[in-house]
Amino acid sequence: MLSDNIRKYRKLNHMSQDELADKLKVTRQSISLWETGQTQPSLDNIVALAKLFDVSTDNLLSADESESESVTVPLAKPQNDGPSNKKRYILIVCLIFCLLLVMALILWKSGIFGASNNGEPSHSIPGGSINTTEPPESKPNTTEPSQTKPTTTEPPESKPNTTEPSQTKPTTTEPPQNKPKDIYGYLKDFVIQNGTVNGDYCYYSNTADNYGGYASESFSLYYWADTEKIEFCLHSVLDDTYSINFYIYVPKTHTGKYTYITSYYYRDTGASRYEATGTIVASDFTKNYPLPCSSYTGSTDKQNEFMEMSRQGICDLLSCLERFLEVENIEYSFADFGFTKF
Repeated sequence: MLSDNIRKYRKLNHMSQDELADKLKVTRQSISLWETGQTQPSLDNIVALAKLFDVSTDNLLSADESESESVTVPLAKPQNDGPSNKKRYILIVCLIFCLLLVMALILWKSGIFGASNNGEPSHSIPGGSINTTEPPESKPNTTEPSQTKPTTTEPPESKPNTTEPSQTKPTTTEPPQNKPKDIYGYLKDFVIQNGTVNGDYCYYSNTADNYGGYASESFSLYYWADTEKIEFCLHSVLDDTYSINFYIYVPKTHTGKYTYITSYYYRDTGASRYEATGTIVASDFTKNYPLPCSSYTGSTDKQNEFMEMSRQGICDLLSCLERFLEVENIEYSFADFGFTKF
């Protein structure tokens, strides 16, 4: 399929989605939609992709699986310059015989084989040498036995125990310090273990009505391995021509700040018609809070209208996120994400 081929040739050329998007002058979201099969690139983009990957458009559009790379392994050349097996065997036997002969001579000279210093064989007794010394004469014991008197031991006087019982002090256990929040790592493990792996990314997706949204929308959690991004996405189909996506990115270090992206795009190509980016401070954000914007793409006369649409979409995404944490039994609560006023 085209989506699989785009991802395959991108990885063969060691490109991230961001790098490929820069070369084609499109958004990273467009590359993501092409690779997931949600949209198809235009004819011009297909030609540009084939030229960039140095393949034909037929190969790019082919539904055949990726061709396996053939690896030719050179055959080992027979070695003719060494001795034959028979000669090597004879040589090894001779070396072993010479080694045994030298060891025998060394052991003979060291007297291990029983030669004594005067040339006479020594007679060894197992367990040690014989003691020829005569035992001393035993004399009768003339010492009178000592008269032993029975000893009467008086029991010790028992003294009253004057030791005061030890006073045990109650131990006060200090409450454990709160461990740092690793929301990013937890969500990464969750989507890898419970989601679907597709190339260099994993996703966990359900219809939004599972989390209090609309059945016509989808709520997803993505982990992108090549860029190490965690994102929540609320996807809405507007009509046959347009769709709109709302994204919130989870940073690796919990700071209470989240980058958002809203994209109003063509469904057939993935190209954005309107797009806005900014940063949300979770502790300040409410349902009526104006959505801050640091970057906007699109016609200026539609900017205010699109930003209001974006604010409503981000609020819907956060409402689904709050319900998602409860339904999926996530370890962290919505307050742990920092949204205390929403």
